[in-house]
Amino acid sequence: MRLRTPVAVVFSTAIVLMATAPVALAQVDWAFEEIAVPPGPPGSWDSYSHRLGDVVFDGTTYHMFLTGGQTWLPWDSPWSVGHWTWNALTQNWDPDTLHNPVLAPEPGQWDGYTIYSVAVLYHEGVFKMWYGAAAAYPGESRAGYAESLDGSVWTRYPENPLPGLEPGLPGEWDDAGMNPSTVLFDGAGYRMWYFAVKADGGAGTWRLGTATSPDGITWQKEPNPVLVGGSPWESVSVYFPEVVPMADGYAMWYVGVSSSVAQIGYAVSQDGIHWGRWPDNPVLSPLSGCNATDSFAVIIESDTVYGWVSNCRDVWYVTSQLEVVFFDAFETGDTAIWSTVVP
Repeated sequence: MRLRTPVAVVFSTAIVLMATAPVALAQVDWAFEEIAVPPGPPGSWDSYSHRLGDVVFDGTTYHMFLTGGQTWLPWDSPWSVGHWTWNALTQNWDPDTLHNPVLAPEPGQWDGYTIYSVAVLYHEGVFKMWYGAAAAYPGESRAGYAESLDGSVWTRYPENPLPGLEPGLPGEWDDAGMNPSTVLFDGAGYRMWYFAVKADGGAGTWRLGTATSPDGITWQKEPNPVLVGGSPWESVSVYFPEVVPMADGYAMWYVGVSSSVAQIGYAVSQDGIHWGRWPDNPVLSPLSGCNATDSFAVIIESDTVYGWVSNCRDVWYVTSQLEVVFFDAFETGDTAIWSTVVP
């Protein structure tokens, strides 16, 4: 898979009252609180930087899953998946010192060179992981699956890579492969959002796609991308979608890249396929001295959105208060927003 430059997620908002309008919860302003996970010590497997996978709660403990490596980009050297835990959301996280990395490339296999992305879901007492990986760079990326009972010890699905998530045919929008970023379970089946690359020279063109599955193993992709970079701030590529259920639809934070900076944007959807962007994107930008907020994870509890974003080499803890926002015309991609504020 031809990859270059990474970025992440965030957003901003107002509110509205309109009975016929679709509803999404959103945060108004983000605050950088503290560094949650720094790079590992010199010589360690994650000594240079990390990208967010997911933060999940098992009823007792919060689990953070990150990809990390010894270079800035996961195609410049082998990257792996690490695991951190904490019993609250607001403190530094403890690394899994016995097992990190908890999932690493397997030389000689389909995922033998590097792991690009990871999506983790805790469902019915099992940690379920979908990840994007490649046997070589440049080369096509594919998706695999693994399970764990504790978040530390993982067993790969023996029939990896997964059926239905293969690279598209030459010339199609996903012909260089795809990488899972979010997977949700809706009570009947699974839905995945991923980023895919078209090999059209240089870094290629990065877009977001979605797929569904009855069992998490066999997937069917939506044939067309669901989000394509359009505005100047996201003109180079879009990737790492972080999706959560909101009201009767979905909210998504995603990374958009221009020629010089990676930032986070926000969008909402009724069906997970047609998305309306927040008109004031991007919603989260790098701190001074950094040019990349290039991955994002979020948990919503009570009236606060808890987030984690990669800001250059560090993973930061960020927060935002919830507001209710009504977007119009998802099907057309129109991001018009009414301005009535709900008390």
